[in-house]
Amino acid sequence: MRLAFGSLGLEGRSRGGDRTWFRVHPPGLAFDVGRGDLALIGVRDVFVTHGHLDHCLGLPFVLSYRARYGAGPTRVACPAAAAGALGRWLDGAAELESARYDYEIVPMQPGDRLRVAADLEVEAFAAHHVVPSLGFHLVRARRRLRERFRDLPGPELAALKRGGTAIEETLVEDWVSYCGDTAATVLDAEPRLLASRILILECTFLAAGHGDRARKFGHVHLDDLVERRDRFANEHLVLCHLSRRHSAAELGRAVAEKLGPLAERVQLVVG
Repeated sequence: MRLAFGSLGLEGRSRGGDRTWFRVHPPGLAFDVGRGDLALIGVRDVFVTHGHLDHCLGLPFVLSYRARYGAGPTRVACPAAAAGALGRWLDGAAELESARYDYEIVPMQPGDRLRVAADLEVEAFAAHHVVPSLGFHLVRARRRLRERFRDLPGPELAALKRGGTAIEETLVEDWVSYCGDTAATVLDAEPRLLASRILILECTFLAAGHGDRARKFGHVHLDDLVERRDRFANEHLVLCHLSRRHSAAELGRAVAEKLGPLAERVQLVVG
């Protein structure tokens, strides 16, 4: 599925227990890799949220293809606690196919940042799952005119700049935030998620009585979003990771019925 949000494009697939991956343009990075997809072969930076195979099984596939076509080195960022096992697994896969993968493991802790473009960094935060897990903010820094100068003509702005006046300011924003697999408590522990321009959030469970199951296994139930629906200030909320117990149509109906005005800002990635 492909979505467009102004100058930002998002493509991906997601089903709970099956596969979840997203590619973000710009800069072309991947959040998780699912079971592997040819759409991911062009990514230089991969951010793995956790070690469950529906999120990272395709990593050797991606690295193998990149090596085969000389695509250059790949940075694989992941939770620090998973870095050793992930590296051993990738080295084993390379040995199995007598290949040489060109990659670097980047262990990350909450608060760590990795630059992915001149104006873009990815910052890790703690997700709430049953294995060591991170979510990621794509942080954008943009230059813009200070408000008091915005109505001035170009020649006057140029003159002010030549004279040493600081006519610009830097705006830093969370452009995209991706939670991977997590319980809804992450929304309370990481309030930036509720203000990020685009929030990609799992919604695994819908059925009545499955709230305890969601909490036990570190996932989100739609009722968790209903409880917080007035707090979402995001321009767009992308829901993913739906359990195979439910259809996309069921999720769409439940969103329309239960999320009120927030439903108008919701996009679904199911498949």
